[in-house]
Amino acid sequence: MSSFSGIQYADLGVRIGLYAVATFLAHAQPMLGLDRFAQMVEVPKNKGQQIVWRRLIPFNAAMDQLVEGITPSPTGVVYENVTSQLAQYGAWIPFTDILVETHEDENIKQFTIGAAEQAALTKERILWATLIAGTNVIYSGAATSRATVQAPLDLGDLQLATRALKVAMAKPITKIITASDKIATQPVAPGYVGIGHTNLEQDLRAVSGFVPRENYSDSTKILHEMEIGKVQDIRFILLPHLPYFAGAGSATTTGVLFTGANVDVYPLVIFGENAFATTALKGMSAANVWVKLPKGGESYEDPVGQRGFVAWKMWYSGVRLNEAWMIRLESAASAL
Repeated sequence: MSSFSGIQYADLGVRIGLYAVATFLAHAQPMLGLDRFAQMVEVPKNKGQQIVWRRLIPFNAAMDQLVEGITPSPTGVVYENVTSQLAQYGAWIPFTDILVETHEDENIKQFTIGAAEQAALTKERILWATLIAGTNVIYSGAATSRATVQAPLDLGDLQLATRALKVAMAKPITKIITASDKIATQPVAPGYVGIGHTNLEQDLRAVSGFVPRENYSDSTKILHEMEIGKVQDIRFILLPHLPYFAGAGSATTTGVLFTGANVDVYPLVIFGENAFATTALKGMSAANVWVKLPKGGESYEDPVGQRGFVAWKMWYSGVRLNEAWMIRLESAASAL
């Protein structure tokens, strides 16, 4: 068994193992859109599966004038706890010696790529499910609940979301985790970020004042490959793999996308700095991958070496750190 930097490669040599890991990382990173904006925290090994943040509740202004010789009443200190529970995720792809010995295709490479993309998608879906379960929500148009949503988003909806974030004193995003493995973060122009499904693109581009990313003053500082542009203080990243609420809206489906007899409702999560976090077991913030080739005489379960596999495993959790610093705008999407 060979290993390198804590990664196990089953019966593959280090050279093959290194190639597998390089392929894994190169294909996993571009799929991630949410992780770049999360506060990343690693839980030390052997310290349990739960992490707890303690947030000091802000003090009110001290408006009473001091009286000579009299000590004022002390300010009470109150903390709020936010917890996250680590969990394990993983999957594996079996194959046989026939595939390895008779097929010309680079099957192992393709399986490794597929495992990488599966791990990345798993992380994204876990974090997205956490974000869209937030308690701070507004609805497009005249809707008062998800079940009454029937209108696409407009400028007024976006301004309402921005106003709510500013009133809550949510700080604009000023830096992100870069996709490069050489730099931890990179600075970006201050602004809030909105992330949602690609079906929202046409409605966002139709909003008055929309600025496409190619018209930015510094186009090299885009937040993500899938960023499409901005409206006032919000920059938008749209990803095709983010789930939405199919058929959860109004029965009035004129001019919008729908499933069955009801409108599809699309969440657009708009947030500021430190609104949410991801956690991982220390040293295991990325998924581990193993490649095992069929090998005879190795085990009683497979004595003639007929079976192999590609497998991955990770520890992961997502948590909302401050409900007031993120808001979910739920809307319909225009039919084309």
